[in-house]
Amino acid sequence: MNSITAFEWDWRKEVFLLAHRWYLWLALFLLGCGVGWLMAGLLPTPYRAEADLGVFYQSDAIFRNVDDYKNWEMGQLQALILSDQLLTLVRQRLSEQDPFWQTQTPADLRQRLHVYWRNAGVWHLVAEDRQPQRAEQLVRAWKAVILEEMARIAQLTHQLKQIHAELQALGQAKVATEQRLVELQAMATLLQNWQPWKDANLAQEPIPPLQRWRLLELALRLDEHPQSETSLAASMPPPAAAATQYQPWAERALAAIEMQSQLLREQQPFLEQRLSETTTKYNEVAAASWYLSVYLGVDELSAEIRAPRPVRTQALAALVGGLLALLFGLAISLAALQWRREKLGTQ
Repeated sequence: MNSITAFEWDWRKEVFLLAHRWYLWLALFLLGCGVGWLMAGLLPTPYRAEADLGVFYQSDAIFRNVDDYKNWEMGQLQALILSDQLLTLVRQRLSEQDPFWQTQTPADLRQRLHVYWRNAGVWHLVAEDRQPQRAEQLVRAWKAVILEEMARIAQLTHQLKQIHAELQALGQAKVATEQRLVELQAMATLLQNWQPWKDANLAQEPIPPLQRWRLLELALRLDEHPQSETSLAASMPPPAAAATQYQPWAERALAAIEMQSQLLREQQPFLEQRLSETTTKYNEVAAASWYLSVYLGVDELSAEIRAPRPVRTQALAALVGGLLALLFGLAISLAALQWRREKLGTQ
């Protein structure tokens, strides 16, 4: 009996019968529209005021991955314009226009504000409030403060670029100083280990050409003014000179190495201090500029503030209410059909 009942149950027939009761669905839809209309009237809708900003990025800047860096800066800009720091300035400006804003916190303002963007280009600023006048006040003050802050940050980013160049120069100077000290130490070791005049068999003999070329190379690397007649390269003994004649020259070269090494060691603490001070300054300016770069800019595009308009209308609320009522009725009907099928199946 159970199998026969289940076989005779026809879903298509039941759904067909539901569809032909159009008057019930129409009544349900109209009821939902009426409820939506009343709810929209009882619950006041906020108003939305909008303004546009132009955000541009200098795409010819050279980075390892330009897209990642650009997207990071876009996100950083969004964080800035919704930050407590900026919204506090917006609140101060609004408080001069309307005492109502004195009771609002940056968090309260942030709930009313939205920014819409996909990439560099036009960014849409949106402010919402139950009173259209306040929505317009909010978006106008927000846009003005953003432009002022970005103008201030633009000056900092140019300063940051100069500091970065100075920081690179100091870093290169520090590395060059360390490398030069290593090079001078290697020259001193070479000259100290090369003393043929101490060998009786070699003292009166000319030094080999290869050794002389190496000494000449050392002299050229050591001379500050290689074209001078008193330079180490110019004062080197002639090729046929005995090894003993190189002793005064080698002592002079060692003295020059020691003098240059001493000057470089004296410069190292100054470079370290300048590098530390410049790094600190760079970090301070970078933080004050929200780590934005000189390659990012913001422009007003247009001073127009679009007139506030309601976020939702009663007509839209009525339509949504009608559709929700239909969905609710459909769900109840299908649930009832399933219950009936299961009930017949147990008989």
